[in-house]
Amino acid sequence: MSRNYSTITWTEVCAFWGMVIAGFSHFFGGLFRGLVKWAFSDGNAARILNNIVNILTLVGNIALLVAIALPAYQFVKYKTKGWRVFYWIAFALFLVGVVFGVAISF
Repeated sequence: MSRNYSTITWTEVCAFWGMVIAGFSHFFGGLFRGLVKWAFSDGNAARILNNIVNILTLVGNIALLVAIALPAYQFVKYKTKGWRVFYWIAFALFLVGVVFGVAISF
């Protein structure tokens, strides 16, 4: 059953495109990772493909961050201050985890 809205919220747009971008980047990142393991055991090609995988993983994680951060903020926006502080702590932990997770793999 479809909705009869005339407007689309930014939350819906970010969630949809975040899912699409993350899906594609994680899919092709896994494909490149499998290609490296199957075809290249050592050398420059393996390093280049691993860097592509890391970049695609970063793009996918950033897309997921945008896709989940906005709806999550909508959830806590009108709650008590403790909920909002907890949101920002969780947001910062996720952001630091993404950055460190990708930075370590370079």
